[in-house]
Amino acid sequence: MMYGKGELVNGKLVVTEQKEIKQSNLNSDCWLIQFNGLKACQKCDLKNTKDCGGGNTLKNLLKFKEDAE
Repeated sequence: MMYGKGELVNGKLVVTEQKEIKQSNLNSDCWLIQFNGLKACQKCDLKNTKDCGGGNTLKNLLKFKEDAE
């Protein structure tokens, strides 16, 4: 599947980022985290709440970030 981000410029949609995602690699955790990594959490209203869907994907990314520091 293709995943993309865009923005409106002078009333027209301009693609700013695009990547191919293998659906077979996705799980039930938050797809935005799986697509964009930790930066997906920056604007998320569910960040640090019990409703966050990050699951093991988020835990693994945070552990990897912690280990790298």
